[in-house]
This record gives sequence, C-alpha cells and structure tokens, in this order.
Amino acid sequence: MSTNLALPFYNHARNHPERLALSVNQQDFTYGELADVVERIAAWLQSRPASEMKLVGILASRSWEAYAGLLGACWAGAAYVPLNPDWPEPRLLSILQTTELDALIVDDRGLKLLSPQVLKRTPKQILAPASPESFLLGTPPTSTPIAGSGTLPPSDRHHLPQTLRADDLAYIIFTSGTTGSPKGVMVSTGNVSAFLSAMSELYPFSPQDRVSHRHEISFDFSVLDLFITWFSGASLHVIPASQLMGPSRFIRERQLTVWFSVPSVVAFMRDMKMLMPGAFPSLRYSAFCGEPLPATSVKAWQEACTDSLIDNIYGPTEATVACLSQRCSEPFVVTPERGTIAIGKPFAGMDAAIVDASLNFLPSGEKGELALSGSQVAKGYFKDSQKTAARFPSIDKKVWYLTGDFAYQDSDGRFHHLGRTDNQVKVLGHRIELEDVEAHLREVCAVDSVAAVAWPITNALAEGIVAFVAGSALPAAEIREQMQRRVPKYMVPTEVRFLQRLPVSASGKTDRKSLTEMLAQGSA
Repeated sequence: MSTNLALPFYNHARNHPERLALSVNQQDFTYGELADVVERIAAWLQSRPASEMKLVGILASRSWEAYAGLLGACWAGAAYVPLNPDWPEPRLLSILQTTELDALIVDDRGLKLLSPQVLKRTPKQILAPASPESFLLGTPPTSTPIAGSGTLPPSDRHHLPQTLRADDLAYIIFTSGTTGSPKGVMVSTGNVSAFLSAMSELYPFSPQDRVSHRHEISFDFSVLDLFITWFSGASLHVIPASQLMGPSRFIRERQLTVWFSVPSVVAFMRDMKMLMPGAFPSLRYSAFCGEPLPATSVKAWQEACTDSLIDNIYGPTEATVACLSQRCSEPFVVTPERGTIAIGKPFAGMDAAIVDASLNFLPSGEKGELALSGSQVAKGYFKDSQKTAARFPSIDKKVWYLTGDFAYQDSDGRFHHLGRTDNQVKVLGHRIELEDVEAHLREVCAVDSVAAVAWPITNALAEGIVAFVAGSALPAAEIREQMQRRVPKYMVPTEVRFLQRLPVSASGKTDRKSLTEMLAQGSA
C-alpha cells in the first residue's frame, strides 16, 4: 500500500482549487492558493543538499507557515516533528539534539527563538517567512543561512506528493515522560490512514463543513483537526489564541459545523455562562477527547447546539489520536460513580483489552490496565528501544500498547475509563484514585472545573488531598462537609482552594503539575 497524507489535499486542490482550505489570523487560503505554497516548500525540501529528507521540524504556532510547512513536509515524503514555541528552551534543545532534524521551518515566533544556543542544534536548512533570499543568524562560527519562503521558486504544478509506504513515518510527537525527559512517539503513515478511515466513517464530512482548530500542532489531537478536514475537502478555521477557552463568538461568527476539543473547554464555557440554549445552531458534529468527559458537560453542550451529534472519543498518542468512541445520546452511557461518559468500543481494525500486572487478559467487569492493539498502534518511541519494549509488549503473538489507564469492560462490550494508573495515590496507607475524588467534587460543587492533587508529600508519601475548584459559590467548609457524607474520611480533601480558573496545559487539559507547583511555592 502506498500513500501520502498530503495526497487528499492535493486532489482537492487539483479538482476544486477555488474552495476554502484554511482560515488563520484573518487570512483565507483556498485549496489552490495553499497548494501553491505547499508545493514550493516541498520542492525546497527535496532540493536540499541532504541525500534524503527524513525529519522536518515545524517551530511554529497558529500561523499559515505552520500548516503549509507541515503539509510541505508530508508532500516531500518526510516526517514532520512539531515544536511548540511556548516550550522552554531546555526542552526545545533536548528534542533538537535527539532528533537531529534534516530541515526546520519556522514562523515569526519560531524565528525569534533561534538563539545561538538553539542554532547550534538546528539543521543547516532553515526556512523562515522572510522576504530576503537568505540571511544569517548567530555569530561565527555558528552563523546559519536561513532561506525566506517569499523567494522560493514558483510552483510548476507538476510536483506530486511523494509516494510513501504505510510503514514510513508520518510524524513524531513528543509527550511528557515520567522521568522528565520527553518521549518521541513515532506514528506511521499507515497508522494515520487507518485512523482517518475510521473517523471518516464516524463523521461523513462534506466540502461545506467548517472545522474548528484550537490545538497546537504539538498536541496529537491536531492530527484529527487538520487531516480529516483536508481528507474531506472541508475548511479549517484556526481559533485565535485569545479565544481558546472562550470561543463562543468565534463559533457563531464562522458558523462552524464541526467542533473538536478537550472537555476542559466545555467546563470553562459552562462556568462562564457561554453555553446558552441554542447558542450554536450551526454545529452538527462535536467530539471531545483527551480527558474524562463529565455527563454534565455533555448536557450543557447539548443545550447549546441542539442539532449536533456528540461523541466521546478516546485514545493515547501511541494509538494515533483516538481509537475508541461512545456516542452521547440519551440515556447517556455513564461510568458508575464517576459521572463521566464511557469511552466506548474500539474502531474497526483495533482491539482493546484489560490486562493485569502480569499481562494476563481479564474478563468483563474486572478492573485493570487498558491495552490496545491494531492498525493504529504506533511504531514505538524514537531512539528508545528499551521503553518501546516495555510499553509495546507482545501478548499472544500480537503487539499491544499498555496505556497506563485504569479501566474495565462492561457486559455490553463498552470500556470505562477509571483514571490513570499513575493518578492512584496512597494517602495515610489508603489507595485513592484522584479522579474518584474529582467525580464527587463535581457533584457537590455543581461545576466541572475541579481538580484534586495529593499534598503535602513527605518522604514520597502523601499526607492529604487538596481540592481546587473554579466557579463554585459554595464555601470550603460546606464542600468538605458534603464530601464527608459521600466518601470515606481519608478521601475528603484536607483543604479546598478556589481559583478563578484551573491552569491548563498547552493541549488544554487540566494541569495537575502546575497545581502541585503552586502548592510547593505557596502561591495557591
């Protein structure tokens, strides 16, 4: 099987160049206009002195250069490596050193990050949004020539996307590792093709669809936004950074028909009274991924967009964005005692199972670690065979990925997410799932923006739990009193702290690490 992730985009550009492909920073690009830029970038990549272009870094955010560069890398037959401009320099330096990129594409924000230290680890082929043909950054002997995208040779309209095998790399996305060192997840073209095939069955988009895009390209949920849009000939609408948590006006003004986000966004919009009945009549598909999805959030979203189908989709980066889904139609399939929507059943071509610590398969109803196998399971971790072997073991002659998620399968074959195995903490000798505490907090406080962290930690042992709440009018004493009626004493938060909003990571998920750091610094 041969393919290229840019091929559907190319076909739409050839057959319908006048259709809208991308809207970003108040600039609209038709398929024809964007393809012209993408083809020129691909030609530049393939003309580089390197004998073979394998890895192309994209140091850019929410700009046309980010999306054109990403497509150009695919078009040229290379794998792209998204690099978030918001990362601290040590993380960026670590990834640059690990990947040894063949080329780097930057936007204006990325260009400003090319310090002498960064330039020492960048490739010699750098493309920036500059008009001069080339210029130098750095000081001798580290001066690096940088080409300007505005002066690339014109497209000859005959430069077709490079033919790739299913096993060829599509991208490497770096996720946080438990040791503090980022892990590079290697995802193949075949993995992404299988994912897009499953998603196109779930969502039969048309060229008239207008798809939201709120995720950084360094977050793998962006793969869904970008490639399902261009796979379908639809248009991608990039939400400005200033409206990421409160995008109600953007949804209405752009008349979006498709919404993809993490559940935290819904909780914030609900708390800010943005989800008025009938607020978003244009939406017809909505999908949430990346965190447990509270049923209360679904109900609020239903009222705001009465004509939209709503799905909870689940999957780790290592299984190509998402590989299980559960439609949120009433009566909701809710995980008991959690108040969250089940993660559902696997996509075609994927298997899911529950295993114990010895990698034995567990029967329906028993709790254990969720394992995944099938066409979407990634190739492993970049330059880390030891970690790959540990997380991608062979069980009964099939490769499985161990998700680190605690789950079980019900009698109807649906899977239920019970939290992270690494979010199980021991407080005064008692094992506690932090997500369990949060489920009760949501009900007590009548808001979805809650979080629980183990604190303080003494000699690696937790002495209690601190709850964080945003948007609730209940005083802390009443919250603790109601929690005492619902959970064992050791699960009752020793403290309740109030924030205007919970901190979120670059991917939009609730950032537990930041909450713990706030406690450590005494700023919470």
